[in-house]
Amino acid sequence: MKKILVILVAMGMALAFAGDPNTYVEQSFGDIDTLDPTQAYDSASGQVIENVYEGLYGYKGESITEYVPLLATSYEISDDGKTYTYNLREGVKFHSGNDFSCKDVEYSIQRTLVTNPPDSGGWIIMEPLAGVGGSVNDMVGEDADDAAYHDAWMTIDNAVVCVDDYTVQFNLQFGDPAFFSKMLFYAGYIVDSQWAIENGMWDGTEATMKDWIGVDLRDHYLQTHMSGTGAYRMLAWEPGIQYSAEKFDGYWGEPAKIQNIVLQQVEENASRIEALKRGDADLVALGSGRPDLAKVQGQPGIRITDAADPDGPDWSSVVVGAVFMAQEIAADENPYIGSGKLDGEGIPANFFSDINVRKCMNYAFDPDTYIEAVRQGKGKKLTMALPPSYLGYDDTIPTYSLDLEKAAEYCKAAWGGQLWEKGMKFTLLYNTGNLGRQTSAEILKDGLEALNPKFSVDVKGVQWSDFLGARRAKKLPMSIVGWIPDYADPDNYIHTFYAKGGYYADGSNYSNPEINELDQQARTEVDPKVREFLYGQIGRLAYEDAPMILLPQGVPFRVIREEVKGDYRNPMLSGSWLWKDMWKE
Repeated sequence: MKKILVILVAMGMALAFAGDPNTYVEQSFGDIDTLDPTQAYDSASGQVIENVYEGLYGYKGESITEYVPLLATSYEISDDGKTYTYNLREGVKFHSGNDFSCKDVEYSIQRTLVTNPPDSGGWIIMEPLAGVGGSVNDMVGEDADDAAYHDAWMTIDNAVVCVDDYTVQFNLQFGDPAFFSKMLFYAGYIVDSQWAIENGMWDGTEATMKDWIGVDLRDHYLQTHMSGTGAYRMLAWEPGIQYSAEKFDGYWGEPAKIQNIVLQQVEENASRIEALKRGDADLVALGSGRPDLAKVQGQPGIRITDAADPDGPDWSSVVVGAVFMAQEIAADENPYIGSGKLDGEGIPANFFSDINVRKCMNYAFDPDTYIEAVRQGKGKKLTMALPPSYLGYDDTIPTYSLDLEKAAEYCKAAWGGQLWEKGMKFTLLYNTGNLGRQTSAEILKDGLEALNPKFSVDVKGVQWSDFLGARRAKKLPMSIVGWIPDYADPDNYIHTFYAKGGYYADGSNYSNPEINELDQQARTEVDPKVREFLYGQIGRLAYEDAPMILLPQGVPFRVIREEVKGDYRNPMLSGSWLWKDMWKE
């Protein structure tokens, strides 16, 4: 009943805005995880943060290689690549009314370095500025004394220095040619320091640093409150229902054209599609992806832009999706691994540490069925976790296809033959409303259960926030997720998916020493040809090690109300475009 009431409330709000040229309504199925730019690491949260907060620079339209100045007006890089100096914009106001200056940049970046929650994207700027991708505790090591923490603070304090009120200097631990693009990610966005401190956030001093290392910022004020410099200011967030924002009249730049933004959470795909047809929503998430196009094609008032059309835009997908296999699962009070033993009623916590299990899973999955069912035939199998348009992609690496004989062969070899004899039972979650991920789970279930009557996979849908919570707690034996790049470099995929310290690799407890060594070489190599070779080597090793099931990549398209103008597609933005750039006719 509660779920039905939430949907009715969201639909009622949409009706109130139907046809309003001053209001943009978007419906999706995934709720925002957090409003804190340091904690955020998902596209639902990112879309909001990218429009309410700002960084020093931003992307220019659809380009991922051209930039526009935002809170900075210019910058310089030292000859050794270790010092970046930005000249800051004057006359900027936060939504609270406070003035923007260098102290806000210093506080915001140092706050990310001090807290750097383990499930956040803070590692992106932590690495070049502090020398490690983990927390301050990783900087000092085990059994550190106060002197070690003081040294760590001095590193953080020196990493961001205010030369004056409108000049900031970043001092890197090593030359990082990707630092500028890394700062375009929202972990580098600027929060209102005075407002944050007044509302109980870290006070910006060494004295309280230890209290904030690695904390879950969802428990603090910026989880549900925002004060940025963006063209839109937050009105309200009702988790599970909707988020709303309005044009900020004190914005330093060109004023936004649309007054109100409403993002609604509606779980039922059919309800979202009907809202789009009626004009109650301007854009909706199509839960089935491309198969849903047939439900809206030819409908009055709807514009479809499809890169698969001969005359369509030159859009290529940068999303890489995979079914990850956790090699060490949290066993205590875990409802997703049954008995927690290899006894036919569950799986052990280290089930996927056996390469034979991982190979079996890859051969039991049918990518061709996925392409037809999810991508409507418009898809491409990936040889490695990298978009084909990126440096280092090697299309000569083999791919896995459905082969039940090979799957059975590997499953019979797994765990000394005990898997085949005893059987297995586990739960495979997907986030409710994402029919593509649901279909992926069902395809794998069908393949595995066809191998052996003792194999049982329970496919279950849960709310996005619950899915993320279970994944953070490392309770999911398998998780189906996708990756949208944080910065435009192959390192953002290869390190993330395959290497020690990478977000998905660590989240799945995957580590291959040979891959780790190649990854470290590639991250600091300036010669593109050498990097290309190194990434190809990593791709081949990953194929042999089979740490995940790579999902075929789709061809981008957009379905939107035709009265919405000014939309574009920048794959580096969580919402594809900024709200301030659109209008309605």
